[in-house]
Amino acid sequence: MMAETRLLELGRLVTGRKQSLFESDYRAAAVQLEEAFSNRRILVVGAAGSIGSATLRCLLEWRPGEVLLVDTAENNLVEVLREIRSDPKVGESNIAIEPIDFGSPMMESILAGQAGFDWVFNFAAVKHVRSERDVPSLLQMVDTNLLKADRFLGWLRKYGHGQMGVFFVSSDKAANPANLMGASKRMMEQLLIWHGSEDASQGNLHGEPIEGNPLRCTTARFANVAFSDGSLLLGFLNRIAKGQPLAGPSDIRRYFVTLEEAGQICCLGAICPSHGQILVPRLSLADDQKNFKQIAELVLHHYGLEPRWLDTEASARLATPSGTTWPCFFAPSQAMGEKEYEEFVGTGETPLEIGLDNLHIVEPPPLPETKTLKEVFGKLARWREEPDLCTGKEQIVDCMKLVVDSLHHVTREHSLDKGM
Repeated sequence: MMAETRLLELGRLVTGRKQSLFESDYRAAAVQLEEAFSNRRILVVGAAGSIGSATLRCLLEWRPGEVLLVDTAENNLVEVLREIRSDPKVGESNIAIEPIDFGSPMMESILAGQAGFDWVFNFAAVKHVRSERDVPSLLQMVDTNLLKADRFLGWLRKYGHGQMGVFFVSSDKAANPANLMGASKRMMEQLLIWHGSEDASQGNLHGEPIEGNPLRCTTARFANVAFSDGSLLLGFLNRIAKGQPLAGPSDIRRYFVTLEEAGQICCLGAICPSHGQILVPRLSLADDQKNFKQIAELVLHHYGLEPRWLDTEASARLATPSGTTWPCFFAPSQAMGEKEYEEFVGTGETPLEIGLDNLHIVEPPPLPETKTLKEVFGKLARWREEPDLCTGKEQIVDCMKLVVDSLHHVTREHSLDKGM
């Protein structure tokens, strides 16, 4: 809890907000949230990650009946459970954990043997733009974000889970995607819509015959979560702890939400939208986007330090902290797949008001034809099974463009792996 409190404090420092942006909307929806989650059976996949565990903390406010937490990160999953068991407000809750892959036969076995979960939340994802590095990493991303998700949704239908709702977390990068991670999230949104349609009655998109009732599926796109696992901001803290220089792009601006805000938008994203709709925050391009160089300076000032700006990566690698100054190297991004700014509403999408102060809805465009979706998912599934059949990243780009016509892939020489 101490670490969580510290990260929330730093998140508020970055956003400049003293309380959650969604506090008024969250409290106004208290009756609906309690009715939705109190005494319900809830499955949370990816529960050990930053967004999954933040959402879990919000869900536990409403006293669910039973909660099953699933994640492949066994150590982090155990730590989440320890934290819950140590909290006097929720320590006696009926919570179990399973350190398994949500797309594995073991997951199907659990779903087949359990009474129906009322709600299903899924946070499992390959989420880094770094997945652009090569074909194997891209196919792993496709497998997690799309193929396993397709199989998992089919199992939910087959065994009668998620009858009140299924929520998957999306990304702002799904709006007019510039990288394949964003395109995979846009396809995941399409996948959710398809599993609530009549076309899904006989199977899933990559060819497995599964019968079951359509699902009510919703999602949310939101900003970067400040100091979440794997983020550049958490990397700043790790580098300070290790005495290493801070590094990042000087020309990239991003929206940020705190861990608390991420949990709240996911809970609201489960209950507020209709099937297939996407909940997004109301943030200002001018006022709410932050520059990473500016954030590094804020973090250093929080620790009583001043940045010492260096001109080259080579000089930064050799530099060490001195007194109250800290070496920093920031330069324009040359990484593939990086957009200069973020957006939540893509081309062909319609923003709608639903009576919330700081959130609204995106109505996505109509789905591509089922025949086309099945063709794309089938091709991706074949490449996953036989990676040598895929001749290169461009082939994956062309395949995804068949169903994501807003994909404008940003191709550059470097990947994020090649810099500090």
